[in-house]
Amino acid sequence: MIAESQVSPYDVSFRLLGFPVRVHPLFWLVAALLGSRLLADPQYGVIFLLCWIAMVFLSILVHELGHALAYRYYGGDARIWLYWFGGLAISDRLRARPVQQIVISLAGPAAGFLFLSLVSIADQVSGWSQFGVIPREIYRQLIWINLLWGLVNLLPIIPLDGGQVCREVCGLLRLRNGLETALKISLGTAGLMVVYSLWCMITPVSELIRILPHWMPLGDFYTMLLFGMLAYGNWQQLQWLQRSSGFWDYGDDDDRLPWQRR
Repeated sequence: MIAESQVSPYDVSFRLLGFPVRVHPLFWLVAALLGSRLLADPQYGVIFLLCWIAMVFLSILVHELGHALAYRYYGGDARIWLYWFGGLAISDRLRARPVQQIVISLAGPAAGFLFLSLVSIADQVSGWSQFGVIPREIYRQLIWINLLWGLVNLLPIIPLDGGQVCREVCGLLRLRNGLETALKISLGTAGLMVVYSLWCMITPVSELIRILPHWMPLGDFYTMLLFGMLAYGNWQQLQWLQRSSGFWDYGDDDDRLPWQRR
């Protein structure tokens, strides 16, 4: 599971709607790496990259704010941490019940989809994305981040939001090995994403365009790396769970995961 890192002297900290927000320096670095291909544009490359970093920051902040507001709705405080591959909304005071946790998990993607809807409505009313090359690129980036990343985040892979929902659903179904089942689903899905990314990397682009729908995002080295790391983390958790012969028991009042009860 993802844990909050130690505070560094290079963190950017501020408050938003009463929530403490901390941005780790690696967040900016990874955002720049993910958008590095934009530098290929000889005229606007640097500007496109800076826009990309800003849109990633804004979109992930909105996503985590959705989680934080859901925590607040259920009576808990929250703080937001933006780190290398994304963000995390953390609440120390609220021990959410399963249905509450499902709502909290879905609130992040929902906030991103709502944000993109408002951006799209504003564009339909004013046509702002047609004011030039840079606004058009910003609009494209917002669609990519909030729609495509939001859908990927709903995959049943722990610790993505879809994985959190899968974990809670397995618990609500009262499967004796609910957590183990969720981890196996997560591991299998992450593994398929690694294979898909690798296939996209070794298949000619012309062939990919012919085979895949135009709306389907292509995998690359970064997606292979991300899902590979998630798969490895799931495998480690699964090994720990099987060695300890633990399972997620919903018969008591403690909803924490086994390794969180130690």
